[in-house]
Amino acid sequence: MDQSNSSTTAFYTLDGCVSDNLDETFQALLEVREGDSRLWDKLVKREGFSSRLRNQGLDDINDRDKIAWDDATLWFTSVRMLNRDSTPIMLGENKNRERFGRFPHHTGSTIQYILDNILSIPSQSEGLYSDLVEHLEYLTNRCSEMNTGHKEFQEGNAGLIILGYTTFEEVKSLRSMLLGSGWMVSREEPLDGGVREAVRHLNALLMAAERRGAGLIHRQHE
Repeated sequence: MDQSNSSTTAFYTLDGCVSDNLDETFQALLEVREGDSRLWDKLVKREGFSSRLRNQGLDDINDRDKIAWDDATLWFTSVRMLNRDSTPIMLGENKNRERFGRFPHHTGSTIQYILDNILSIPSQSEGLYSDLVEHLEYLTNRCSEMNTGHKEFQEGNAGLIILGYTTFEEVKSLRSMLLGSGWMVSREEPLDGGVREAVRHLNALLMAAERRGAGLIHRQHE
């Protein structure tokens, strides 16, 4: 593959998360902003969720408005998958994480490169292709201002930039779609074999998440 990487491109990670709380916590934070705390109240009654936050030094967690953390930090802290010693679980092998992290193209993003360079197959159902694009976009813009109504997930106070996420069930669906026949590589692809390489490294991380029963959060690091 012809590489045209720039050292100034961002680095990207797929972080394993507890899928049971992933979407629910995200939705709870959005609803609190709209004045509805019922889902948040439900979450803080769960021992695993509440103990995670208290272990991070948060005592009064019943009222979201009394927690000083921004939504990005609070969400990521509450759902990140940890080992028994409370260190983050790293999914996949170092090689896959590195290759996924900074794709040799001006975007730097493996997932965006795939999105930019795949097409539907005329003889196949359009739904197969559109479902794949939808699941890839869950990871690239699900947390965008357009989808959430605010910028806080992509402008965390500590420099946290969360682009999107997928639940465990969506991880399985995305991996199946990538291995399926509902799409093809564009003839205009700028890197010879680039999509094939990008899919290979993304699939390895999806497989690692599937083995762990994990959801994924897609982060950008400047």
